Amino acid sequence: MKHTLQEWANLAEIVGNVAIILSLVFVGLQISENTKEMRSVTAHNATVALQTWYVDIGTTEQAAKVFRQGMNASLSLSKDEAIQFIMSIHSVMLAYQSNYFLGVEGTLDSDMNIAMSSALGDAVPTPGFRWYWEQRGRHFTGEFRLFVDQIMAEHPEGGAVMYK
Repeated sequence: MKHTLQEWANLAEIVGNVAIILSLVFVGLQISENTKEMRSVTAHNATVALQTWYVDIGTTEQAAKVFRQGMNASLSLSKDEAIQFIMSIHSVMLAYQSNYFLGVEGTLDSDMNIAMSSALGDAVPTPGFRWYWEQRGRHFTGEFRLFVDQIMAEHPEGGAVMYK
């Protein structure tokens, strides 16, 4: 059976199209795997940022004392303690802002974002956080400020027992 040049060309076109489709499927699978890996790394980094802050506060008596006193009676802090308190809160709030936007854009899993942000509901209503927020809230994006303001409105009675 003799094939014409046109028949061979048609066969080559079919084989080429199949190869293109298989290549696109492979690329799609690679993108899916890369997306999973990126989300995993993002979740890890978001968690590490908060863990580091918690360790910094929770492993020294002086840091824990300043934090607890600042959350409840910030005006009783010395000037140096007030700076420590403000910088400590500002540090963790920068991490929360980053996590918030990673969650909004979908890079950070929404359940993970909600779990991490739930701690804000315990801290934000305290008198010390409100004092901090009055001074430093303007250093955050408008969208994140609205998010924090909403938490304060939803939790008007001050914070978790551990802060008292």
